[in-house]
Amino acid sequence: MTKIQQVCRDRVDTDSSAISETTVIYIRRKLLAWGRSHHASFPWRADSNRFHTLVAEIMLQRTRAEQVLPVYLTFIARYPDPSSLARASIREIEAAIMPLGLKWRARKLIQLGKSLEEKDMQIPTSEDSLRTLPGVGAYVASAYLSLYAGKRAVIVDSNIVRFYGRFFGFDTGPETRRSNNVKELADRITSERRFKEFNCALIDFTRNICKPRPEHEVCPVKAKCCLWTRELIQGARYVR
Repeated sequence: MTKIQQVCRDRVDTDSSAISETTVIYIRRKLLAWGRSHHASFPWRADSNRFHTLVAEIMLQRTRAEQVLPVYLTFIARYPDPSSLARASIREIEAAIMPLGLKWRARKLIQLGKSLEEKDMQIPTSEDSLRTLPGVGAYVASAYLSLYAGKRAVIVDSNIVRFYGRFFGFDTGPETRRSNNVKELADRITSERRFKEFNCALIDFTRNICKPRPEHEVCPVKAKCCLWTRELIQGARYVR
């Protein structure tokens, strides 16, 4: 058995049942420890206004947090509640979120304001109910529940899939995040009790360390990462 095979022997595919509990605990502990000293203090993470935090997660879809920050601050000052958003014109919202791209979000945001008005401003706290809201898909619902509503939910996006693919040694593509096997894998790794802390750490880690060009030198989990092991042995630097 080669050294690569030894490191990756329980991580050859996306079958979560094939992964040892030791490996699961290793990832949790390392990322939780890393997250405690590298927590990103974005304003939506400290905002007690549930409407604001839901809007933030919709803006964060496929968009870097640093890019969202100034748009978010201006947006919540102009549209502090669902009613003010519901009354806005499509052109107003398009102009407000123009730096973020993805203009389709403008119409969804207005529809979200109207929908919440009809629900007496109450944001649902179940995944199925959340996903009936305009602009809220699987990622936004999971992020909202686990980060702001105190409910355990599993977050899977393209950055997180990239990390798991590199660490466990399986190929990934644009649709991998929709795979049930990957969702089960992420579910097994996500902390049962410290899910908010873990998910924040995972999001920050995949944004700042395990990015398209990974920062191996400062990676807290590189000792058991298949990608790092291959690069050490093969002497080749590549990005999956």
